[in-house]
Amino acid sequence: MRGSRINRLSVLKDSRGMLVRREWPSVAVSQAFGISPEREVAAQQLAAAQGVAPPVIDFDAAQRFMLMPFIEGSMLESDWMLRHERRAAVRELLDRLRGISSVSLPPLDLVRRLGELQRHLVFASPQRAARWAKDVDEMIAQAESVSGIGGVLVHGDLNPANVIVRADGSLCLIDWEYAHCGHADEDLAGLAAGCSAHATELASWSLQPEGFERRTRLRALLDAVWLDLAAVSDSEASEG
Repeated sequence: MRGSRINRLSVLKDSRGMLVRREWPSVAVSQAFGISPEREVAAQQLAAAQGVAPPVIDFDAAQRFMLMPFIEGSMLESDWMLRHERRAAVRELLDRLRGISSVSLPPLDLVRRLGELQRHLVFASPQRAARWAKDVDEMIAQAESVSGIGGVLVHGDLNPANVIVRADGSLCLIDWEYAHCGHADEDLAGLAAGCSAHATELASWSLQPEGFERRTRLRALLDAVWLDLAAVSDSEASEG
């Protein structure tokens, strides 16, 4: 899932320094994509308290925006698995996330979420939805094998585009709109889904190896359906 395509970001400067303003889409669009500003802010505050996310400076639920400090750095390289220091930093980041209790956040049933996204896609573009129908049905049938039960903080969209590498080499996570309370392998599965060439090595980091392949396939399918739905939404917005 790639929430930054749906939300609007802008950089501004005031007496507090360089800031990022994050604006959420309408309630209807947010609901279609499973985005909750309140949940995102709560999750980011949890992560910020542990130094792995920017703190939330301001949040206006009615106007649907929040402010956070601008984080200096660069996006995590796509070949991060081939860089020893980056690989070690990402593994440390995963371990830190696994150590953050998030029982104050709602859980997220990823299989159910997949079904919801597919239904929205069927309505928006039956042709696109047809490409995923068989895979979605099979994944729903295997729901029990990819349980998201757990009590740790899950970012929910962990990919290089959402990881900032600071000057000191430490990592900062942004875009917390799909964060939730869940299983400790969920973010690792998200990384593996986007890094298939290194999926075997990443699987060795898993805390529940027997279910990791299915969990990775679920995340890859979620991303694929989400991106198709976002493409339809982008097309409708440009036509409007």
